[in-house]
Amino acid sequence: MATQPTPANTSIETATVQIRTLNVGPKQMTQGIFRQLIEQPAVDTEGRVQGQPWGTVNYHPDRCDDAKEHLHVVWQLDDQLRRGFVLTPEHTYLRHPLVAEYVTARIYEGARRDTSRAELGDLKVHRSVTTREIGTTVYLQGVRFAGTVSPLALSLFDRTGYDDQAERLQADFEEAYQRPLRTSAEVAELLPAEAYKTAWRELSALPQLFIGR
Repeated sequence: MATQPTPANTSIETATVQIRTLNVGPKQMTQGIFRQLIEQPAVDTEGRVQGQPWGTVNYHPDRCDDAKEHLHVVWQLDDQLRRGFVLTPEHTYLRHPLVAEYVTARIYEGARRDTSRAELGDLKVHRSVTTREIGTTVYLQGVRFAGTVSPLALSLFDRTGYDDQAERLQADFEEAYQRPLRTSAEVAELLPAEAYKTAWRELSALPQLFIGR
């Protein structure tokens, strides 16, 4: 039975040419063992690096080698190892609880100013054909964020004659969240764009770890 990798029996060995191998016990970790590591984001919703990062592996087990630029990070959570898939700031979809408020505020402000959908530019709202969930993405300060919004927000975003319901959008949000809807500028300052960019730089600077076949 193959030895399962844990922080206690896994080590990094550095050769004279600075090639760092990921070992499980006395043997080099294989691609098969690497795939068995639990996949968990190495960056949390606040844009912070989770646990203790060990390094990156240039192996794409999930047919993601043709995806946007990304890293496969080996990191430690308590006494267990994890592997995390991390996209560049401009290509990630960082989910954060304030995305809904930011997008709602943008749509509300746009409806009151009669802003066209095209002018909203970096903001997208769509209904999933599978879950029927109304998803949204927004590119803000160099980071792409993702979240969900209400059906009324989608209607206003689509600009289909619902401009008179802008005030209802504000009221519905305040009833659901039990607090006033802030301006998009206020919420933008609270979204962790800089934190995620810092995390990406930190993870990009990790040493590359080599594994066997």
